[in-house]
Amino acid sequence: MSTQATLLYAIGAPKTGTSWLYGFLDAHPQCAMPVAKELHYWDSIEGLKPEWQRDQVVAQISRLRDRIARVEAGEEEGRLPRLRRRLKQTERWLAALVIGERDHRAYIDLLYDGAGDAKLVADITPSYCLLPQKRLREMADLVPDTRFLFLMRDPVERYWSQCRFMAGKRAERGRTNDANAYALQLLDKALRGENADIAQRSDYASVLAKMAALPKSRVMCGFYEDLFKPGSIRALCDFLGIDRMKAELKEKVNAGPELELDDSHRAALQRLLAPQYAAVADEMGALPEAWQRNMERV
Repeated sequence: MSTQATLLYAIGAPKTGTSWLYGFLDAHPQCAMPVAKELHYWDSIEGLKPEWQRDQVVAQISRLRDRIARVEAGEEEGRLPRLRRRLKQTERWLAALVIGERDHRAYIDLLYDGAGDAKLVADITPSYCLLPQKRLREMADLVPDTRFLFLMRDPVERYWSQCRFMAGKRAERGRTNDANAYALQLLDKALRGENADIAQRSDYASVLAKMAALPKSRVMCGFYEDLFKPGSIRALCDFLGIDRMKAELKEKVNAGPELELDDSHRAALQRLLAPQYAAVADEMGALPEAWQRNMERV
């Protein structure tokens, strides 16, 4: 199996347009995307909630087998070849997670099998931003040509967007009747230091420091606020070595409910995240206008 295609790791941060990115690359004729946007391979073998991730994939396999049985029995419409191909890919995904650090070949097989003459394959898993520097270096050396993309969003807006998204998911499952109140509860816990996961995913300074150990030619750091612009899409395609392609720039994917952030919580977030604004400015130089407005208020 050839692994000549470039391997892209899009490592975060969460709520910075990575689902939109998966859709854009999946539609690109020179890209071969895996069965799922987020494979969670490297964070699983690192020991970050591996059982949870494997349980999720096992559940997907069960649902696919059930659906295939219904289609075969004529109880449901569906394309059997596509469903069977997806089941096979998902079973390979589970195998890669189980084998893990002992052997990366199952993971490589999942990414490259069926890629043909594609120029790019990708694993877009935002939680890879939590990995240690040593693991990122290992990822960089897995195949001959790797690329890393790290997208950042205004820290205050990203923090609140993640709270809104989590609250929206809870409301969908019927576990809360007030998404806004639950989002604020999550935010209050994070502000008290009780929700380390949200705080870690907002630590741009740490990620930028870790990525400094990677070859600069393999790394692109950018801003969510600039992503949906023709010039940024062209620069991204050039970085990935794929032909430039027109993108749908107005589409929102996996957006949380539109909930307002009150002034007191916004001010608390601005104070908490002030070091992140400063660190990114030191590394990146000019910041998007939205970032500058929040910096000025601190």
